[in-house]
Amino acid sequence: MRNLRILAMLSLVTFSVLVAITNGIAARERWKQSVKADDSVTKWEKRILPVLDQVPGDVSVFGYVADWDIPEAGYNLVDQDQEFVLTQYVLAPRILQRGLDHEWIIGNFISTDFSEWLDQNLSSYELTKFGFGIYLIHRTLL
Repeated sequence: MRNLRILAMLSLVTFSVLVAITNGIAARERWKQSVKADDSVTKWEKRILPVLDQVPGDVSVFGYVADWDIPEAGYNLVDQDQEFVLTQYVLAPRILQRGLDHEWIIGNFISTDFSEWLDQNLSSYELTKFGFGIYLIHRTLL
């Protein structure tokens, strides 16, 4: 009888340890997967950071234009506002100001028909495309 109790106790302890190990492994895998998943801020950061590789390191103020600057472009104001704020966050401590008044300008255009608008508003510029509607506009004549 005593041997049966000892065997039952060892079986219960072994079972408990196996369940704890299995749950621990499963929790660790879920944690790894959640760490790998990019949130929207991280995704935006990955879109904007390559812009900094194309500008001189001493640039501290950027211009910013988007679909909302193009008359009758039809834009979603909520999305544009959020993307402006996210761009400010990514570029910090640099300053981001709306408009075309700076040598280096970040463009965020969903509309593919913005080049005519740029031509009308800037006399000379170079345009670099980064994907996802992100452009770097370098005013060559100020």
